[in-house]
Amino acid sequence: MKNLLAFVILWTALLIQSAIFAAIPGHWPRPDLVLVVLVMVSLIRGPRVSLLLGVLIGGIVDVNYNSFIGMNAFAYGFIGYFAAVILQQFLHRNIAVTFLVVVSCTFIFDWMTYGMTRILAVSSLPLQSVMTHTLAEMIVNGVCLLLLYSGLARWLSDKPKHRYGGPKVDS
Repeated sequence: MKNLLAFVILWTALLIQSAIFAAIPGHWPRPDLVLVVLVMVSLIRGPRVSLLLGVLIGGIVDVNYNSFIGMNAFAYGFIGYFAAVILQQFLHRNIAVTFLVVVSCTFIFDWMTYGMTRILAVSSLPLQSVMTHTLAEMIVNGVCLLLLYSGLARWLSDKPKHRYGGPKVDS
C-alpha cells in the first residue's frame, strides 16, 4: 500500500512540476520535484521499489513530454537505484545525508541526460551553460528537499507513531 502511495506522490510531483513550475517565466531554475521525491522514496522504500517507480515515472515523462522514449525512464531508474544503494551504506539516514544525496543525484541526472542528448545530437548547449544550470538546480532541489523532508518521511514510512501517555503496542 505504501508503494502505491509513493507512486501517487511521484505522480502528483510530476503534475506540479509540469503544470506550475513550467509556468515560471524566464530562465529561473526550476525544482525537479520528481527527483527529490524519488530520492526520498529510495531512502525509505529501498532499491527495488525506487528502481521500478523511477522507470515508471520516467516512462510517463518520456511519453508525455519528450520527443524520444527511454532517456528519462533510464535516468530516473538509475537515480532511484543509485540513491537507494548509496543511502543503504549509511547507518544514520538523516536529513544531512539525504541532502547530500539529492544534490549529487541532481548533478548526475543533469549530466546523464545532457550526455545522452549530446550523443544523439539533440542538444548543442555549451558545457558552461549546462554547468551553470546544474549548479542552480542543485541548490533549488536541496531547498525543496529541506521543505518537503518531514512530510514525505512521515507519509512514506511504515513506523508507528508513539506518543507520550498513549498505549504502547508491542509487535
